[in-house]
Amino acid sequence: MIRFFKLPQPATLILIPLIILVFWGRMFFSIHPVADQNSLPLWGIAFSFFNVMPAWINFIILFILISAEAIYLTILLNKHEVLYKNSFLPALIFALFISALPEFMQLHPIHIVNLLVLRIFDRALTLYKNELNQKALFDASFLSGVTALIYFPCIVMLPFLMIIYAILLPFRLKEWLIMIIGFVLPAFFLSTYLFWNYSLGTFWSMYMELFKNIHPEIIFKSGTSLLALSSCIGLLLLFSLIKLRANYRKNVIRTRIYQQVFFIFLLMGGIFIILSEKISIIHFSFLIIPLSVFCAYFFLSTRRRIWIYETTLWGIIAMIIWNNFIN
Repeated sequence: MIRFFKLPQPATLILIPLIILVFWGRMFFSIHPVADQNSLPLWGIAFSFFNVMPAWINFIILFILISAEAIYLTILLNKHEVLYKNSFLPALIFALFISALPEFMQLHPIHIVNLLVLRIFDRALTLYKNELNQKALFDASFLSGVTALIYFPCIVMLPFLMIIYAILLPFRLKEWLIMIIGFVLPAFFLSTYLFWNYSLGTFWSMYMELFKNIHPEIIFKSGTSLLALSSCIGLLLLFSLIKLRANYRKNVIRTRIYQQVFFIFLLMGGIFIILSEKISIIHFSFLIIPLSVFCAYFFLSTRRRIWIYETTLWGIIAMIIWNNFIN
């Protein structure tokens, strides 16, 4: 299985949606939009649309969205050479991780945010040694501002942008002003709309209250199957980072910098979870993008004793089946 997905062959573009469909198919008549205390006006608009749709239409939309994210992630990584070799393993890992738990299978704003995050990465990574690409700088900042108006914990995208721009670009006041303006502009447009609808003060009062109420509370229970799966993924991530560190100097400088960017995003994902007032399992789906990148690197770097890596992959698949169909 690893050997098949290691090669960037078109057949994988068909298999990835099929893998997602195998795990998600039973939700065909059960997909409804979800709103929690962190949802913001842009998700409220989308919620109103999805709420009047039949569950099967919501399922089709979400299925297309998830499949597009898996494929786009691989295209993004191959395009910017984030891994040392082109492969469709990231799409496979993403498809498996996003299907790992039934709690992920809901029409939640995080799934919309993940797609925007992929686009942000696509635009931001073009900035390396490309100081004149101010359009990409603005696009990434603007999309980050949009995510912050969809789901409150996405406010972490602002410090994330500051860090990666400091890594990718030399400091110039003009570029940082473009970044700030791009991030703030969606809020300006929304504020203008709310002003004409006499709800500007109400919205910003509510938004400021979200900062005051950051008292994370875990609201899910961890059973044996969840602990087993999370332990396996945690160990896989640890071994992936160790392997990445061992091969770090073998990569070109650009690849090293891009891998640093994804590691920083992994850390920001932890802050994202903490900013959620009530932490549920769905919040951990924000970590799937960087997890897929590093775990794909682990399997991609196999050269000898491939049966060990195959066994590891099938063991994780068994854990996912346990959580979805047996538990």
